[in-house]
Amino acid sequence: MTEHDPDGSDSAQRDENKRTDISRRRVLRTTAATAVGGAGLAGATGTASASGFTGCDDWVNAPAEYPELDLTSSNPSASNFDDIEDEDEDEDEFVVYVHGWRGLETSTDQAETLREALEESDYDGPVVAASWDADTLNYWRAESTTETAGHRLALWLASDRVDLEETTVRLVGHSLGGRVCLEALTALGGDATVESVALVGTAADDDAVCTDGQYAYGIDASAETVANYHSENDDAVCYGYDVQSLSSGLGCAGSDCEAGLLTDDSGSLPENYTDVDVTDEVAGHCDYIKPGVGCVPQLVDDFE
Repeated sequence: MTEHDPDGSDSAQRDENKRTDISRRRVLRTTAATAVGGAGLAGATGTASASGFTGCDDWVNAPAEYPELDLTSSNPSASNFDDIEDEDEDEDEFVVYVHGWRGLETSTDQAETLREALEESDYDGPVVAASWDADTLNYWRAESTTETAGHRLALWLASDRVDLEETTVRLVGHSLGGRVCLEALTALGGDATVESVALVGTAADDDAVCTDGQYAYGIDASAETVANYHSENDDAVCYGYDVQSLSSGLGCAGSDCEAGLLTDDSGSLPENYTDVDVTDEVAGHCDYIKPGVGCVPQLVDDFE
């Protein structure tokens, strides 16, 4: 007993809190581990799981010669990028859209879908599709490829082809594409800075953006603003990501920097990072960037 706790009530309360204060992440990891253990690797990477993360086949058809950044090569290059400059010699702003898991084949269609949604919200900047090696049935393999894709995106952004001091570049990353964007910021390391990053339905741990997380430095050093648009209706992240990654997803309920029962304090968030709850606007994992049903109007408002 201490002099501040003469009857032991405070100590008893603390003991009770320790028994009951089990973090959501720890519960999810236990549940997910059981699920994966019971289903096995084949079950976790099979058709049902894959369709949970993708399941989108109604994108707008992109023109044949759509501006595309190829991140599948160790020497990233953009095709039809000159067309952007030809349309407007004074063009000094554009968006780079990064697709998610199993989105390689529809990369330009997804980017065109976003472009049309942006146009409906009175933003007429061009959108470049960034395509990376994501089309594998093995989710973990795709997840591990995001670091390479992010480094290649950073390499292209920091090249002489793009002058980030004179050009406003905005990144939009969907699902694992959001992780690619975060990896790119880390790889840039403050040597170059993009204007904004919009993470939509991002498949990354919800504490990875906290001050002691793996992406905090890149967020702080390599972007003016980073906004995470998340929806609790996004079953692919809220449930699928939990099972496959044994952690809560950033795209479900936003960041979580609070300590759990057996974890240290994860710290706070970078000052230029913001969580944006779009649960009321977004009904599913594939709706974020679609005209009429997604959260693109909010993105455009935040561009200002």
